[in-house]
Amino acid sequence: MHDLVVKGGRVALDGGWRECDIGIDQGRISALGNGLGGTAAIDAQGRWVMPGGIDAHCHLDQPSWGGVTNADGFGSGSISAAFGGTTCIVPFAMPGPKMNAVDALHRSFGCAAGKSVIDYGLHGCVTMESGVDLERQFAELVRQGVTSVKVFMTYAGFAVGDDLMLAVMDAARGLGMIVMIHAENDAAIRRTRDRLIELGRTGMRYHAVAHSEVMEREATHRAVALAEVTGARIAIVHVSGRQSGEEIFRGRLRGADVIAETCPQYLFLTAADLDQASGKAARYLFSPPARSRASQDFLWQALADGGIDLWSSDHSPYFLKDKLGEGPEPGFHQAVSGIPGVETRLPLLFSEGLLKGRVSLDRYLDLTSRKAAETYGIAHRKGRIAPGLDADLAIWDPEKRWTVTPQALHTQVDFTPFEGMALTGKPETVLVRGAPVIAAGVLRARPGFGQYVPRRPVDTQDFSKPVEESTPWREM
Repeated sequence: MHDLVVKGGRVALDGGWRECDIGIDQGRISALGNGLGGTAAIDAQGRWVMPGGIDAHCHLDQPSWGGVTNADGFGSGSISAAFGGTTCIVPFAMPGPKMNAVDALHRSFGCAAGKSVIDYGLHGCVTMESGVDLERQFAELVRQGVTSVKVFMTYAGFAVGDDLMLAVMDAARGLGMIVMIHAENDAAIRRTRDRLIELGRTGMRYHAVAHSEVMEREATHRAVALAEVTGARIAIVHVSGRQSGEEIFRGRLRGADVIAETCPQYLFLTAADLDQASGKAARYLFSPPARSRASQDFLWQALADGGIDLWSSDHSPYFLKDKLGEGPEPGFHQAVSGIPGVETRLPLLFSEGLLKGRVSLDRYLDLTSRKAAETYGIAHRKGRIAPGLDADLAIWDPEKRWTVTPQALHTQVDFTPFEGMALTGKPETVLVRGAPVIAAGVLRARPGFGQYVPRRPVDTQDFSKPVEESTPWREM
């Protein structure tokens, strides 16, 4: 007799669909079979039972830079994630001014304590200011279960130069950490932004010019090349289209250890969404910006064939008034970059990817949970429906039709860039470690139910060799 049995659902397993029951004991999956008995049961007849999603790229409760703060903390952000079928998030422990990566981690622990309704991990972050004594900082991060660190190649106060990028990669590689990279060329962005302002071209549409695709392409090429130099494993986050994607694919052919991530906004929005009045266009302003229909087609193919590894939200929650900046018609250079998406991430791919046949079940599972668990060191606990793993499950009504509106979502943000999209399929019951966080569309978990999940580093023997260990004189 199991503690709980999820009965009669269509269960998404590594090998494909299976009609079966799921036995759960002490918060973990203990059995898959038919006719299982339990002290309690959830009827999943007519429903699809999917692994709980893992969103490994989201921003919550970050320190203020320039006076603007996140609309979502770990409380509202985790609730929104849960209603979207996500059972584990990995936000960034972003440093404020005069903070290093360890200071920022302790700050985020404090922000999350007693707030999250789902499980969570944390990524570290390095800025030019905090990029000293990296070996000591990274060793402490790993000791605390943080096995990834992010660097930005743009943004004032965050952008790192090549010297620091190499130092981060070297230190991370030695400890089995992954380096996550926001790849845009900061100098080119600043140069182009300033020229646009001088020309009076400040409408929101010019954000797509200031952050042109060539700037992402160049930075991606450089990041991949530095990974080849150091032998580090890197993840290029929010790949926006063909140009940066092809740089990653070429790097892999040379042996670069590079993971690619994209986000829903690059599959469902384009630069044309910025071509309207500021109050509306700001809903579509994020970095890198959305590109073209051709880039969307490229990304759909990469999702389908495995060229893209991860599907994350890059949930960056700001109230619309905070995004817009000052003035009756603020310019792109005054607006705050970032959009919400933690709750719509899975429904968008479920409806428009899985149900429409753009991605297979196997690719859907990779993109939404399995690959994130493997990449970021929690596959020993999460990411799949299998005995021994946490009973993190999302029970979907595959026929539910609904329209995306701000009122239908649970973020504190007062807009959604996907407003008006008609979707099919919605999670109605969500379990974290076998406990119902969402039951029949109603929040059941109390703040603080979610637990911090320490993550495991990569075995350093799995990494590529740095360039200093190469022997070109032996090559024929």
